[in-house]
Amino acid sequence: MSDHKLAMSNDKRNADLKRRGFLLAGSVGAVGAAAVVVAPSIKQVPAAAAKVPAPGERYVGGERAQQYYDTTRV
Repeated sequence: MSDHKLAMSNDKRNADLKRRGFLLAGSVGAVGAAAVVVAPSIKQVPAAAAKVPAPGERYVGGERAQQYYDTTRV
């Protein structure tokens, strides 16, 4: 390849890399701006206290857990 074509090829590659960097920076900025807008609307929900079974009392799962276990039986 001649020096002239090689130089043109490198210039084109550099331009493509600059364009990609610009688009990436714009995308990251847009995501950051969206996060700033959404973050204040997220409410902190306190964690529910886990029910500790009394001594001798066994755990009884809910209806959804029972449905899950029913579907996994072989």
